[in-house]
Amino acid sequence: MRKTIQGLLALPLLIPAGMCTAAGFDCGKASTLAEKAICASPKVSALDGKLGDAFGAALKRHPDKAAALRLDQQHWLADRDAAIADFLRDSPGKPLPGTVGQYRERIDFLRGLDTKTPKPLDIVQGALSRLPAGSYDVLADLAKAGAPITLATDVPMEEAKAFPYEPDATMRKALGELDASSGYRKLPGSPVSSLYSVGGTAHCWTETPFRIDGTKAIAVAVPAAWDGDCMTRHGMAKVGTDVIATVLVNPSADEMNLEAAPWNGGRFGAGTRLVLRFDHALAPLGSACAPKQSPCDDFATVAMAAAVRYDRNPMSGTLDRPLKGDAKRTYDALVAAGRGPKGIAPKGDTTSYPDLPVFGATFADGEMTGYGPEGSFFPVEFRGETLLGFIGHGHVGWRINGDWMVSAWRLKDGKLEPVASAYVKVNRGTLLLSAAVASPPPAPH
Repeated sequence: MRKTIQGLLALPLLIPAGMCTAAGFDCGKASTLAEKAICASPKVSALDGKLGDAFGAALKRHPDKAAALRLDQQHWLADRDAAIADFLRDSPGKPLPGTVGQYRERIDFLRGLDTKTPKPLDIVQGALSRLPAGSYDVLADLAKAGAPITLATDVPMEEAKAFPYEPDATMRKALGELDASSGYRKLPGSPVSSLYSVGGTAHCWTETPFRIDGTKAIAVAVPAAWDGDCMTRHGMAKVGTDVIATVLVNPSADEMNLEAAPWNGGRFGAGTRLVLRFDHALAPLGSACAPKQSPCDDFATVAMAAAVRYDRNPMSGTLDRPLKGDAKRTYDALVAAGRGPKGIAPKGDTTSYPDLPVFGATFADGEMTGYGPEGSFFPVEFRGETLLGFIGHGHVGWRINGDWMVSAWRLKDGKLEPVASAYVKVNRGTLLLSAAVASPPPAPH
């Protein structure tokens, strides 16, 4: 269970009369960096108050979902605090913008619990009790579980002459612009299909949907969800008797978004988004100590304890604890070295952290093992020694994953020497909640 950042989960959510802030908690008692930043921003403070009202209303209207709502709110609060920490790091001294933490999206989701899901996503939502834990593809997994869902097959094409239809002028142009990864969709009995290309490091889609008229392919308007879309998974499916264009995105272990635009006979209609919220659990993937590949199960235990706490409140200072005497002097020297010219974060610059030291071990092969700028120092006691701990997500360039990496260093001859490291997976669990919300406008890329 994630730590409660506000009084949202344990206390009444209505704002007491006379409170000088619109936030969903008493700003006079704000204690965390996130709370203080919220109270300093009128826009975010007002949104926090609206969120409190929406959460209280959801609890009142759905008492059967109270446990799931509270757990999911804890997950969301931790994600919000991480977003606030990122903003405070990148924009020191500036007030939080109204977009931080995706407050509006969260409010829409909580209100969406009371909204009737439109066809054909109502069929998907009605079958969610069959969704296996850890699912990352709701349509495919529900189809396997016997729901009335048929997925289109993506047929790869290396060259335009492999296209099996007679293209109109728009389709000919699209065929002449195919990327390295291209193809078309095959959905039995469907009157519509799509020619697609995927390219770039951001995995961006170019889609040209078309109506099938005998042997001819006649281009139709692109659904809004398919316009300039990146880092997602496109597809088509038949749900019941309806054909839909789909976009699937998994922004975190806690959330999956399925957007669907139904085919209305001559064009695709407006899209609807089904938001699914999940529980998650942490599990150690592996660990290693110096020298090369030395056994390190005891550090895996230390790393798991730190990751569980930090996962609940991913902000600098969460893992701090009072130190005295030699331990304090040792840790202060470690932090100074970490911020020194050849340290982990020279002069406080947090944009070029090191890789996870693995000492020749293979436990993190295939994972993102470069620390990113959101990492945090903390004191570690390991095998009777005070060490400099470091925790953060894995990165490859601008890409980030949701797993936790934990390392520890000692100071030797004035230099930081890696001692131990561990990789902690964040695994998606069971479905907690789902709600249909209006699709947002497509984001520019």
